[in-house]
Amino acid sequence: MIFKEYKPSISLLPYIETYWIAEGYAKTKEIDKIFPDGCVDIIFSFNQIPNNGALVPYLPNLIGTMTTFSEISYYQNISMLGIRFKPAGITAFTKIPINYFTDSKTDLTLIDTLFEEKFYAKLPELETSIAKIKHIDLYLNQRLISIFELNNQIVFATELIKKTNGRLPLIDIANRSCLSLRNFERKFKTAVGISPKTFSKIIKFKHTLSYIKKNPTESLFSIAVDCGYYDHSHLIKDFKTFTGNTPLHL
Repeated sequence: MIFKEYKPSISLLPYIETYWIAEGYAKTKEIDKIFPDGCVDIIFSFNQIPNNGALVPYLPNLIGTMTTFSEISYYQNISMLGIRFKPAGITAFTKIPINYFTDSKTDLTLIDTLFEEKFYAKLPELETSIAKIKHIDLYLNQRLISIFELNNQIVFATELIKKTNGRLPLIDIANRSCLSLRNFERKFKTAVGISPKTFSKIIKFKHTLSYIKKNPTESLFSIAVDCGYYDHSHLIKDFKTFTGNTPLHL
C-alpha cells in the first residue's frame, strides 16, 4: 500500500488539512486500524464495486468525526483518494450540523451542498490520482465565492487545543474564545462533530502516541506525567478507547 499526502492550494488552507491517496494491491484480505484525529474526511473509492448487479465507477463517502478507532479491510486493487478537512473546516461548504455525521459513513451524493453533478461526472474520467486532486482543488477554489463563513471562535478554540496538546481546561478555552462554557460546547459540537472535551482527549492522545514513538523506552508513568495525564491508568484507558489496544501493545 502506498500512502501519500498533498497540500491544497493556499486559498484552501483555512479549510483543508490535506489531500491523500492510498493505492496498492493486496494478495490476501488485509485489515488496518484508523485512529480518530478530530477531522472529517471525504473519501472517493475507485474500486469497481458491484451495485445491484452493475459496476459503479467509484463511491464517494463522507466520514464523520470519529470518537474511537475503526477497521478497514481491503483486498486486491485499492485506489482511494481523500480530502481531510481541518476541524470545523467543512462547515464552509455545508450548513448541515457536523455532529449529524459523527462516527458514521454517509453517501456524499446525498449531501447536495458539497459537489455538483458535473463534478462527479468528470472525476472518474481522469486517469491519475494527481489529476483527480487538481480537479478537486480547482472545483473547491471555484466554490470559495459562495462558501459559508467559518465560526472564528470555534476555529480559534480548535487551534488553541492543538497548540496546548489537549491539556488546557475547557473553561479556559471557552473564556479565551469569548464564549460561555455552555454556548462554547454547543457551537463546538455543531461545527466539529464532537464535544470539546472529546476533541481535547483525541489531541492529547495523538500527541502522546507521537511522544511514545520518540521515547519508546520511557515508562508509562513518566509518559503520562509528561503528556498531561493524571496517571498512567488514564492514559491506558484513552488508548484502549482510541486504538482498541494498550500503549505497550502498540
